[in-house]
Amino acid sequence: ARQQCNTPKVWMQSVQLEREQGLFQQALHLCEEGLKEHPAYAKMWMIGGQIHMEKSPPELVEAARFFERGLQKCPRSVPLWLCAVECEVRQQRYTKARSLLEKSRLRNPGSDLLWLKGVEVEMLDGSERLAHHLMSRALQECPTSGIMWAKAIELEPKQGQNAKSVDALKKCENDAHVIVSVAKLFWRDAKFAKARKWFNRAVTLNPRLGDAWGSYLAFELEHGTAHEQREVIRKCVDAEPNTGIDWNRIVKRVANWRGKWAVKLRRFCEETYAAEFNAKPLNREVELLLQGEDPYAAMAAAAEAEAASREDAAEIKEEGVGKDFFEPASSFQGQKPGWVFKMGVRGLGYYKDPKQDVKEEKKEKKDPGKTEKTEKTEKPEKPEVKDEDEKVQEKK
Repeated sequence: ARQQCNTPKVWMQSVQLEREQGLFQQALHLCEEGLKEHPAYAKMWMIGGQIHMEKSPPELVEAARFFERGLQKCPRSVPLWLCAVECEVRQQRYTKARSLLEKSRLRNPGSDLLWLKGVEVEMLDGSERLAHHLMSRALQECPTSGIMWAKAIELEPKQGQNAKSVDALKKCENDAHVIVSVAKLFWRDAKFAKARKWFNRAVTLNPRLGDAWGSYLAFELEHGTAHEQREVIRKCVDAEPNTGIDWNRIVKRVANWRGKWAVKLRRFCEETYAAEFNAKPLNREVELLLQGEDPYAAMAAAAEAEAASREDAAEIKEEGVGKDFFEPASSFQGQKPGWVFKMGVRGLGYYKDPKQDVKEEKKEKKDPGKTEKTEKTEKPEKPEVKDEDEKVQEKK
């Protein structure tokens, strides 16, 4: 394919195939070959550096050099600048990371993702005051960026977050990132109906935003019913989200490439919202859905299991668990009055049939009535009472 269709995407897929198999040396060799053919393809430079970072132990110095070579060829690629900064952060070289971010913002003015990364670097370095200062500059540079306003709400103290959210909604009222931040504020204040409404609004405005779906499911797992949890999972699978800062960081790992959308959603919640995810046991159907089962098959399996458990519980409650209600049998041996042949709680055999017992009881109740009537009819007649004249004559 590479010989007949020499395109950057074919080279990239070849590298990714080797990368998925864990053959990092072959992947890097192909990456170098592909970059000789297409040196301005930024994605290939990103993949090469990430392969160095994925090795065990990670080759962070080599990755940084690889990214630096790529930035010379693709200085306008914002994702490549972010990869280079992340590599420096992994080495805790925050001064170098700041320098790269300054250069990147000069080359790419108005990029909110670069400003956001700068704020995150300052927070990681423990410079909260510098982070707030950088945030003020970022909002002046990108006044309508929903990502920046959402981060600004998060950085504010609790007593000032509501006021900040009002400012954010004035600037970008239909941005999904801001809507999710407002929903989280309602969630924090225990206004669950409003939080659910705003989460639903966020995923409606931008159904491809994975961060919104993950937050929505975490909220429903903590405060919603099984039906509401199922609906969120089903809608997320239909939407197939592929954007989001936290979402892509988790979902685009090599181990998650082949996962189904519901499985990706589960892994995102387990890592980002661990406390909410483990707050209470999952409903059986919800658990099946998050394992990647077909929604309709999961619903049918859960309903069947629930019906069987109810039937078994009813049998145990009505009939007890003693030997009087069960006779084991490997095959059907003919009808037995008051018994039914089936696979039940204790295995295959004959079980007491409560329905037949009820019918017999009804018959017994009816029979005593009939006997009373017959007794009344068969009683001897009372002797006739004699008149007073006859009594007088007898005395004489």
